[in-house]
Amino acid sequence: MNRIRLRRSSLLLMILTTALAVPAAHAEDAWDAVFLAGNKIGYIHTFIEKVTEKNRPLNRVRVDTVLSFRRGDDVVTQKMMYGTIETPEGEVLRLDTRTLTSDNEIRVYGDVIKGQMRLILEGTKQRQEQIVPWGPEVRGPYAAEQSMAKTPMTEGESRTLKMYIPDLNRVVDIELKGGPTSDIELGDGMKRPLRKVEQIATLDGKVRPELGATLWVDTAGQILKQDVDLLGGMTTYRTTEEGAKAPGGRIKYDQIRGTIVKTSREIPNPYQTTYIKYQVTLKDEDPTKIIPNDRRQTLTPSGDGKSAVMIINTMGPNDGEAGSEPGPEFLRPNGVVTSADARVKRLADRAVGNAADPWEQAVRINKWVFQNMRSNFATTFAPASEAAVNLTGDCTEHSVLAAAMSRAKGIPSRVAVGLIFVDSKELKAKGFGFHMWHEVFVNNRWVALDSSFDQSQVDATHIKLSDSSLEGVSPFESFLPILRVQGKVTIEPLELR
Repeated sequence: MNRIRLRRSSLLLMILTTALAVPAAHAEDAWDAVFLAGNKIGYIHTFIEKVTEKNRPLNRVRVDTVLSFRRGDDVVTQKMMYGTIETPEGEVLRLDTRTLTSDNEIRVYGDVIKGQMRLILEGTKQRQEQIVPWGPEVRGPYAAEQSMAKTPMTEGESRTLKMYIPDLNRVVDIELKGGPTSDIELGDGMKRPLRKVEQIATLDGKVRPELGATLWVDTAGQILKQDVDLLGGMTTYRTTEEGAKAPGGRIKYDQIRGTIVKTSREIPNPYQTTYIKYQVTLKDEDPTKIIPNDRRQTLTPSGDGKSAVMIINTMGPNDGEAGSEPGPEFLRPNGVVTSADARVKRLADRAVGNAADPWEQAVRINKWVFQNMRSNFATTFAPASEAAVNLTGDCTEHSVLAAAMSRAKGIPSRVAVGLIFVDSKELKAKGFGFHMWHEVFVNNRWVALDSSFDQSQVDATHIKLSDSSLEGVSPFESFLPILRVQGKVTIEPLELR
């Protein structure tokens, strides 16, 4: 098996960049240059215009993010346009986000009515809606700078805010902690006295380090530099339009090679290995709080709060204990797993043929996707309906198409996000790379399959970080654990079988 289709972190970078690196909301026109692992990858442009609606003065805020990456030998440019209608005080009344993730644009929009935001996700053949509680205190992704521009932070001060993150489509709680002032070097090489402010994010009552940042702020409250400890280090600098758009030379950051987790021990036959005991260590977190247990994988903490022993076994449809029936969201279509699409249904019928047993149907679907999909690193994240037409993509398109075809035949399914061991001469990559596969519920058990590698029982190098039905207007939230472990995890195989 030499076909490598790793999951890229490009969409996560778009989410993270927009959430944490948006420039000043109080400036009418502001530009930021974005660097990742020391390489310039793009820019962010924010501009504001005053409008009037029913004789009420309002602001129209627009944030455009443009990022370019390498994926092996390919270069891809992604764009996201985020817009709001707000009061002069910053209260968000309406929002509209458009993200280009494939051939089709994904749009999320909504209006605040009586303390609720009715978010609508469009762009695929399956529309999704969700009601989100939305008080007047909720701000856009520039909440921190908006607050500090109004009232600058002082050393030792702490303040809390509520911030909406586009594409993630969630409201998070933000705490800002004011630190000392020191001379900080900016993108032009000059130093300026800036205050250090730590931004701590909490989602669903839990601190989320992957959404945190260190801000460097001037006396007017503008964030002139921002550091995020992820993916080799992401930094943004306030600059001019010319500086933001200036080419940084040959695009160097490779999302595939740049996110490989290296390991000191070789795994000689990874796709045939059915049992592995690992030592997993995180830089500053307990891996048992991030990596889930299921039938295939179990983690035992080592006692130091930063490491654990993980055992992964290959599991088939009859192995292990039976579980409870899954919820209806694993069987119905949604905006990404578009199982009601007519072409998806036809492909499912073609793949299954005369098979009647659900497990045999799932295996045939898995093989059909493996045999008929062509590798393509240019697509970021396409819904199953698009993958069914183009029959190209990487592991994400393989997974959502296989999951959708399974649901079209009445088999509950979900996708799994995690890591897999890779040894690719083509990509010049060896180690654990981020990957996506799917799972089906048969014989009262969730069983993992991988249509990228034609595995009806996945090998023990598949390390799951999360799983999801991809239901709702926040389908990309299940990918956040990738950001949480990237650049901070060490994986060492201890025993192989």
